[in-house]
Amino acid sequence: MRALCLFLAALPLAAQADRTITLEAVPGSVQFSSDGKSLITACRDNQIRVIDVNTGKQLRAKKHEGGSLMSGGRLVDRDANKNIRVWDLTADRYQQIMDASAGRGRTALSSDGKHLAIADTNARQVLLYEVGSAKRRHSLPDGLGGAAELLFSPDGSSVVSANYDNDVRVWNTRSGELLRKMEDMTGAMFAGQFTPDGKQLLLAGLDETIYVFDAKTFQRQRTIKGHDETISALAVSPDGKMIVTGGFDVRTTQNPVKVVLWDAASGKAVKTLRSPHRVVSLAFSPDSKMLAMTSGDKEITLWKLSN
Repeated sequence: MRALCLFLAALPLAAQADRTITLEAVPGSVQFSSDGKSLITACRDNQIRVIDVNTGKQLRAKKHEGGSLMSGGRLVDRDANKNIRVWDLTADRYQQIMDASAGRGRTALSSDGKHLAIADTNARQVLLYEVGSAKRRHSLPDGLGGAAELLFSPDGSSVVSANYDNDVRVWNTRSGELLRKMEDMTGAMFAGQFTPDGKQLLLAGLDETIYVFDAKTFQRQRTIKGHDETISALAVSPDGKMIVTGGFDVRTTQNPVKVVLWDAASGKAVKTLRSPHRVVSLAFSPDSKMLAMTSGDKEITLWKLSN
C-alpha cells in the first residue's frame, strides 16, 4: 500500500478547469490579445468573437468567410470572388491578395504579417506570397496528402510544412531553397510551434511524442514522451518555460483526453488537466499565467497556472 501511495504521489497532478466561458457557437482556434485582457476565437458560425477574460462577456464579433485565425490578431479569409484577404482585426482593415487560383489547404502567416503560405493539397505544393505586394514569390514542391501543420519561424526566414506522408520540409522564405527534409518521423505531425526565442522548433502528432529541433540546423535535439495519446494541439508559453500538449483519441474525437503541462527545460510532465473531447486549440496568456483551451463544445476552458 505504501508503494502504491508513493507511485501515485509521483504522478503529475490532475486539475479541473478553473472556469469556462460559454459562447453562442463552437469556437475553433483561440488566442489571447496582446494585453491578455481578452480572448479572440474563430467560431464555426463564421464569426470572430472577442471575449472579455474577466467577465466572460462578448465584446464584439466580426463576420468572416470561413477564414483562419492567425497570431497577432490577424485573419486570413476569402471574399465572394475567392480572392484572399489578410485582416488586421485590431484595426479592422484588410489587404487583398488578388489571386483566386490558390488552392485550399492549411494556411500560415508570418508573425510580422509580411508572408503568407497556403498548402495546395491537390497540387502538392506550398504557395508563398508576399502580402505587401500581393505577389506569389514561390511555389514549393510538397509531399503527399497536404500539410497537417504549416508554420513560419518567428523571424519569418523559414516556413515549415509537416505532411500527412510523415515527412517535414523546411524552406528558406526568401529564396525558396529547401533547407531540410525530415524523413524519419514515425507519424504525421498535427501541431507545432517555434519557441519564443526562435532557437527551437517543436512538433508533435500521431506518435504521441514531442520532437525538439534546433531551429538553425533543423537537427533533432531530443524527444519528450509521456502524453500517451495522439497529440492534436501544442503551445509554448511566452516565457519559454512551459510546453502544453492536448490529445485526442484516434477512435473518436468525442472521448475525454488529457492536457499535459511540461517543464520545457527538463521535459518532465508537471501537471495533467482534463478535456471532455479532442483538444482543438491551446493558448497561453502573454504573462504565461493562464491557459485557454477549446475542444469542440460551445465554450472556452480557462486554467490559472500561477498566482
